[in-house]
Amino acid sequence: MDTKNCTKPLKSNPFQSIRDPKTGRWVIIKSCEQQIKKKEKVA
Repeated sequence: MDTKNCTKPLKSNPFQSIRDPKTGRWVIIKSCEQQIKKKEKVA
C-alpha cells in the first residue's frame, strides 16, 4: 500500500469551547475571528 504525505495546510477550527463558570457546562460558540475575516473580504 502506497502512502503519500499531505502538503496542504490544515484549516482552522471555526468553533471554540468555553466552560460557563456559573453552571459548569461547556458551551460551543462560533469564533468571532472567522466572521471578521469574512466581513473584511466582502468590504
